[in-house]
Amino acid sequence: MSAICGMFGRVSAGSEVALDRMLGALAHRGPDGQAVHVDANRGVALGLAHLRTFRGEAEPEVVSSEDGALLMVCDGQVFNRGELAAWLGDRGHMVNENHACEVLLHLFEEEGAEGFRRADGQFALAIWDRNTNQLILARDFLGVRSLYYWAGKDGVVFASEIKGLVQHPKAPRAVDDVAVSHFLTFLNVPGPRTLFAGVNKLPPGTCATCTADGQVTLKAFWSLLDEPVPERDDLSFYVDRVRELHSAAVKRRQVDGPIAALVSGGNDSSANASYLARFGAQPLHTFTVGLADVEGQEKYNDLIYAKQVADLIHSDHQELLLSTQEFLDTIPKTVAAMDDMVSEPSSIFLYHALRLAKEKGTRVVVTGEANDELCCGHGGMIDIRNGYYRRWEGYMRKPQWVRQVAAAVVPLLSPKRRDVLRRAAAGEAYFWNYETAWMDSDKSDILTQSAWERTRAEKAAGVVERYMTQLKGSEHRGRDYLNSIIYVMMQDYYFGNLMLGKLDLLSASLGLEARCPYTDPGYAHFVYNVPAKFKFHDGLVKYFFKKAIDGVLPDSIIYRPKQGFRTPVIELFRGKLGDWATPILLDGGLTKAGYLRRDALEDLLRRHRAGEADYSNRLWTAMVLNLWHEKWIRSPLDEPSFGSHTRAETSTKMSLSA
Repeated sequence: MSAICGMFGRVSAGSEVALDRMLGALAHRGPDGQAVHVDANRGVALGLAHLRTFRGEAEPEVVSSEDGALLMVCDGQVFNRGELAAWLGDRGHMVNENHACEVLLHLFEEEGAEGFRRADGQFALAIWDRNTNQLILARDFLGVRSLYYWAGKDGVVFASEIKGLVQHPKAPRAVDDVAVSHFLTFLNVPGPRTLFAGVNKLPPGTCATCTADGQVTLKAFWSLLDEPVPERDDLSFYVDRVRELHSAAVKRRQVDGPIAALVSGGNDSSANASYLARFGAQPLHTFTVGLADVEGQEKYNDLIYAKQVADLIHSDHQELLLSTQEFLDTIPKTVAAMDDMVSEPSSIFLYHALRLAKEKGTRVVVTGEANDELCCGHGGMIDIRNGYYRRWEGYMRKPQWVRQVAAAVVPLLSPKRRDVLRRAAAGEAYFWNYETAWMDSDKSDILTQSAWERTRAEKAAGVVERYMTQLKGSEHRGRDYLNSIIYVMMQDYYFGNLMLGKLDLLSASLGLEARCPYTDPGYAHFVYNVPAKFKFHDGLVKYFFKKAIDGVLPDSIIYRPKQGFRTPVIELFRGKLGDWATPILLDGGLTKAGYLRRDALEDLLRRHRAGEADYSNRLWTAMVLNLWHEKWIRSPLDEPSFGSHTRAETSTKMSLSA
C-alpha cells in the first residue's frame, strides 16, 4: 500500500506546491519515501508516497517504460510479478521484480488495459502517455485500492484518498445532494459519486482515459460476468478447484517477515490464517476485538472461537475487549480516516484490530473480505432468494394496474409493505442491497422538503437497475436468482465501498497494507460461477467452501454458527451511545445544514430507546453522516493527522522537465 496523486492539464499550474500539499495529506499511506515527476510545459505532475512491505523492495520511483514514452505511479502490489516478469522478458522488457507493480506498466505497453487481466494484484495507478498526451487511471478488479478524481475544463486531479485530492485548489469541498440521498439508502455512496460534489471514485476493474481539457472516458477491463464457466453437476470439481485457488492466493500474499491476520473465528479469516501458518509465516500475529459490556451475551461471545483457531495454528494471538467509552472515543477517528464515508459500526472493531497489528510492528495484514458475498455466506441471502421465487416472481406476472392499485391501498393497512409494493408497481428490482436504511419511498420521512425536492429525480433505484441491466445483458441472465443477489452485492455500493472502502481507508490511516486473498481475480471469478445448489446445500450456506477447507480447519470451526466482528449498536443506542449521539443527530452536520429532519431523528431516537423498535441502523447512518459533514465540510481544511512520519522524515526524488 502506498499513495498516488497528481494532476494533468492546466490545473497543474503551480503544480509543485499543490503536489507537495497533496502528498503531505497522504503521508500516512506512504511513510518510506516519495517520488515525483513534474513537467510544467506538458501540464503533468505525478506523485508517490511509498510504504515498503518486503525485504529488498525497490526505492520509490516514478516508473518509466524503456522508451520513456510512459510514466507510472502506482499504489499496490502484484502478487504474481515473477511469472509476469518472465512473460514480459520474453517480449523484450527489462523488469525489476523488486518493484511491487512495475509489471503493470509493461503489461499496459503490450496490451493496453486488457493486459491488467494477467495480474493477480490490488492496485490503483496513473500512467501518463507522452505520445498521446493522455492520462490513464486504473483500479484493480474488485476495488481493494481506491482512486478518486476531479475533472473540469482545466484538466484532472487524482489521489488515493479524498483528503489528498481536496488539497488542490481546484477540487471542491461541497456536498453532493444526490449522494446524501443515496447514502441514506445504501449506507455509503454508490460509485462513481462520493459525498463531495464533483469528486468521483473510479469504479473497480475500470480504466479512465483523461485528456488535458478534462474529458474522461471510462472502460471496464474486467468483470465477474466475463467468460462464464459452464455449470457442472460435480461438487468435487468445484471443491478441488476452490481449494487450489484459495491456497495459492494466500501463499502469494505472504511476506518474508512478520505478518498479521485478522481472525473472527469464522471460516474465511480462520482459513486464511491457517494457510499462512502452513506456509511458514513467521512470526504470525492474529487479532480479534470485542466489546466488554456485551461479551458475556451468547450472540457476541465468539472470541473463544478466534482463540481456538490461534491455538490450532500457534499464532501470537491478541484479543481486546473495548469499553463502551473506548468505542465512543473511536467513532471520530474512523470518520477522520474515512473521508469517503461508510455507515458501518464494525469499523470501530476493525480499526482497533488494525491498530493492534500496527503496534506489533507488522506492515501487512491479511483479511477475509469478499468470501461471504461470493460464496453466499449470509443466511439472509437465501431468504431473499426464496422470497423472490415464492412471492415476487409470480406477483410480477400480474398486470401492472393491479400492482399499482395494491401499492396505493395496502400501505394504508400495512405501512411496512409499502416499499416492496411500490417497487413492484414501478417494475423495479426486488433485491437492492443486503443492508439498507431508508428506501426511496421513505426518503421524505428523513429528508427535509427542500432536500427531498433536490434529490427525488435521481432515485436509488437507478443505481440498482444499472447493475441489473448489466446482468440481464450477460450470459449469466438465466442462472439462479442467487447469482443476481451476489452480483449486486459485489458492486461498489456494497462490497466495493461498504466492505473494501472502510478496509482501505482504516488500514491506510495506520500505515498498514491490507491483503485480501478472496479478491484474487481468478478465485473471485471462479467462485462467482459456482452453481447456486452448491452454495446452499443441506441447509448450509457456503456449502462448497466448507468442503474445500475440510482438514484446513476443524469441524467445530467450519460448522459453527456465523458471527463475525460484533456491532452491538442496538443495545448501545439505548444507553451511552444514545446519550453521546443525541446532540450530533439533532443539532449537528446535515441536520443543522437543513438536509435531515430534526423531528424525524428525535422521534427515531425516542422510539428506539423506549424499545418500541430497532432503529439502530438508521440512527448510526444519520449520526456518521452528520459527523462526516462536521469534519470534512464545516471544519477548516485540516493538516494531515495520520501516521508518525513528518514530511521532513521522508526522502524525495524530484524529476523536473523543462
